[in-house]
Amino acid sequence: MKGQDPIAPALSLSAFLRALRERQSPAEFGLAAGPRRRTPGLRREEVAQLCGLSVTWYTWIEQGRDVSVSSSTLARLARGLRLSRAERTYLFELAGKHDPDKQRDGAEDIPVGVLACVDAIAGPAYILDRTWTARRWNAKAAHLFCGWLGTVGQHNLLATSFCTPRHAG
Repeated sequence: MKGQDPIAPALSLSAFLRALRERQSPAEFGLAAGPRRRTPGLRREEVAQLCGLSVTWYTWIEQGRDVSVSSSTLARLARGLRLSRAERTYLFELAGKHDPDKQRDGAEDIPVGVLACVDAIAGPAYILDRTWTARRWNAKAAHLFCGWLGTVGQHNLLATSFCTPRHAG
């Protein structure tokens, strides 16, 4: 980003990884806590081992050094630290990388309650995903947008707007 310190994302990633490491219990990973533990949570060496990374590489990432972390390294960290879906997403956002395990079609799970809201709305209503594809719409929206939602096939708003001759006009 223009005007943003290039070190800032690395430091944000560093702080996040450290917080994750410190909150993990060694016992959760089958590791002995031991009486001489000076650090809360897992040690860097333990995280590196759990994630299949070298200790040096993990340490550099956690220290916020200006290194290029690959998507596969981030995926290893997410699996090794047993991150939740939200934590995994945040990890990849901090690093500015694409998650290779993320669904490629943009079909994220939409909560049932949100889908039910569309049906409960009296006027035209629809839900778009991040790729501008309609995921749910009610009958009034299908009637109002008959060239887009009222037909079988393409329900992507951008594709319909720019690639369909009667709409691109």
